[in-house]
Amino acid sequence: MKKAARFGLVALSSALLVGFAATPSQALVVHTASCSATGSSGSLITTGWDYNDRSIPNLSLTLKDTLADGHHTQIRLVVQYPDSVGYFPWHYDYDGAGTTLQFNSYVSSGGTITDAGVQVGTYEGSTQKSVCTKWVSGSTQDPS
Repeated sequence: MKKAARFGLVALSSALLVGFAATPSQALVVHTASCSATGSSGSLITTGWDYNDRSIPNLSLTLKDTLADGHHTQIRLVVQYPDSVGYFPWHYDYDGAGTTLQFNSYVSSGGTITDAGVQVGTYEGSTQKSVCTKWVSGSTQDPS
């Protein structure tokens, strides 16, 4: 009888775990976007976020300086809310051509996030030389 009770408990626990893991809200959702500007390229990977969620629990920005031109590169996250765009701080790469830097972060609970994107730019000091924007939805529309 003890074996049957133990087996029943294990079977019930397994069924509950499978049931919870199979629900859409628990599925691992991954979105990506990447773009290139003259002298720089970058990408965004989000995990655990989907359209209209209120936070992005995990995100990674990757920035590469692609030209030996003496300029530095920058990358930042942009998010689209129903009535506005949120611009996050720039991350910089001053290490020169061929370098790649990765920045891991998250967006804490806030307004409904309808899209997320990456902006990549090449700069001379504070002067923007080139910039690109790519949203995970596929749009390349510059939010500014």
